[in-house]
Amino acid sequence: MSPFARNAIVSLLLLPIFLFIGWVLSATNLSDEEFQNRVSKKETKTVTLGWDRRSGNLLIVQLEFKPEYFTREDRLRAWLEEPLLLAKEKGWLQKTTIVAYPPEIGNYFFLIDSRKEILDAEKEQSAWNMAVFFQRILPKNLASFSLGEDTSTFQIAEASKESYQRIFSTLSKIYGVQILAGSICLPSPEMKEGKLTIRPGGTWEERAYIFDSEGKFAEGSLLRNRSRDSELEKRSQANPNEILPNVWVANLSFGRIGVVFTEDLKSPALDEMVKKTYISKWIGLGSVEDEGKFREWIKNSSFESSGQVQFSGKTWDYEFPGKSFAKTRYGSPEPLEGQKGNLLINIFF
Repeated sequence: MSPFARNAIVSLLLLPIFLFIGWVLSATNLSDEEFQNRVSKKETKTVTLGWDRRSGNLLIVQLEFKPEYFTREDRLRAWLEEPLLLAKEKGWLQKTTIVAYPPEIGNYFFLIDSRKEILDAEKEQSAWNMAVFFQRILPKNLASFSLGEDTSTFQIAEASKESYQRIFSTLSKIYGVQILAGSICLPSPEMKEGKLTIRPGGTWEERAYIFDSEGKFAEGSLLRNRSRDSELEKRSQANPNEILPNVWVANLSFGRIGVVFTEDLKSPALDEMVKKTYISKWIGLGSVEDEGKFREWIKNSSFESSGQVQFSGKTWDYEFPGKSFAKTRYGSPEPLEGQKGNLLINIFF
């Protein structure tokens, strides 16, 4: 073979490699201009129930989900802060206020500082796989990956955890309120000396946490057993009643409040567990596959004050229900019908 032919073959073999390297190095995040073009400001509707006895209140924050908000930490914090600013204007923020954000909110922190191609993925799982892939091919990770030590998912989880703690801790301190910060899925999450820690190679768990008005984690958390991609639920599809529900009774500044994931109503054991708590205030973290069961359950109950919080909006391959509501002891759930878009519900205790 002539030297010319040999060099031509080598060049053809190297060309895809150089093209791939160029593609990796040309990575771009979502610019401010692109962000503004993809996200339009929408009005936040408000509902208030009861009257102020200075004994606390629950603020339910329904947000219209858009992955673009998660692309940078400052964008995300500003988005999460908007309902608090509105509530402050209306005089709804007190030391005894608890603000509830939608479940799964922490599961999208992996989008922070991500490439904009991830936003255009067809499915959520594809977006996650792309994020892991881009993390894996970073120069600092190539050596460990070649040795079979893939730490990319743990690195994403660690960064998500830190942003989750930082944002919600800061907001709770600034506004002097308690925040039920939705939920976040992490590998073997554990509380140590007031800080949330995770373990590489651990079992992934989705849990809900509350931050107190000083920005610290409140005692306890709520484990979700029926998350959309839960292996536990997949293994138990033949008899979903086998999955026992979890109930969290949180001790807050105004007293005790119960927190549940609404899909746990599939289990007949939940009613009895709730009765044994003697709690009269409840927050339901709403399921994507909402069937209205929690709303009906609360409607027929005699609880003092209760509400459900969910995301609204369509993204990737599914749609969030947008059926957040609140109810006083003798009232009906409000809004009467599912209210799409941004919604802030205040209910005085």
